[in-house]
Amino acid sequence: MITWSETRARMREDRERIARVLTESEGSAPRFLWMHPCYQCAVLHRLSHYCFRHGHPFAARFIWHLNLFLTGGDISMLSDIGGGFVALHPSAVTMVGTTGRNCTVIGPGGIGGGTPRIDDIGAGPGLPVLGDGVTLAPGSLVVGPIRVGHDVFVGAGAVVSRDIADGASLAPGWHPSSARPGELANA
Repeated sequence: MITWSETRARMREDRERIARVLTESEGSAPRFLWMHPCYQCAVLHRLSHYCFRHGHPFAARFIWHLNLFLTGGDISMLSDIGGGFVALHPSAVTMVGTTGRNCTVIGPGGIGGGTPRIDDIGAGPGLPVLGDGVTLAPGSLVVGPIRVGHDVFVGAGAVVSRDIADGASLAPGWHPSSARPGELANA
């Protein structure tokens, strides 16, 4: 069960990483970070997940739907996401599963079920587990009970449905290492 201090620590990591990513991609940090949709999305998910884990399913679901309404981010209260989470364009991001620290998702795309397999590998029946430092480019999906290693880049439009080793880079397309100045350069 996640504690309130752990939830706050993850929120602090989210805030710091979001500020850094937005500074790199937009040239400066937003003056009012709390108004940015990617920050709102992360905070609302943290509150929803905390409520769910502490036996308040109605409050958790309400906050989940508030997140969907305000930011377009469909991040399930079931999802256990490590600190430093960035949903760069939260509209049309869907997350149901478990991720490590410093996960970056650029909408549309995300993780979840969607295969006939219902094995439970640690995130819930049929759901994926992602390692630390995973980046999902626009339009990429990770589906089913699979493991994605640490520091994996899933390219634009890729659909991952089998285990991926640490450090892999999947599918041609936009990649942080090829970003032009002003783009997300340190995903």
